Amino acid sequence: MLKNNSFAFEQQYVCEICGEAITNPLCPVCLTTEINAWLTLYPDLRKELIPKLQKYLKRVKEDITNSTQCIKCKNKRASICPYCFTAYVLGELKKLNINKIILKEFLEFFNFRNELPIPVKKEDYHF
Repeated sequence: MLKNNSFAFEQQYVCEICGEAITNPLCPVCLTTEINAWLTLYPDLRKELIPKLQKYLKRVKEDITNSTQCIKCKNKRASICPYCFTAYVLGELKKLNINKIILKEFLEFFNFRNELPIPVKKEDYHF
């Protein structure tokens, strides 16, 4: 009797920005919802940043070719890893010249690059 020893290989999805495997499939839409909630503390910043993120999400949605399912909303739109998306948001925050305390807070809440510690001293920031 022959035994079929086939192994089921799970498809790996890679980030469309960095090309790394998406190991934390949280889609940009869900992340934007969380960022929007955080921005309730900063209504003026919210008015400037959220339209930029919505425009970015529209571009991302048009370019999605192969995505994994988001662990929060269950939609197949996690085509960008949380690190790349939050790096984009961080860049937008820097363009808006927000203060370093808000940048630090953003990194504390949305740092998806676990291998790098978040600096805790003001002099550690080189923005």
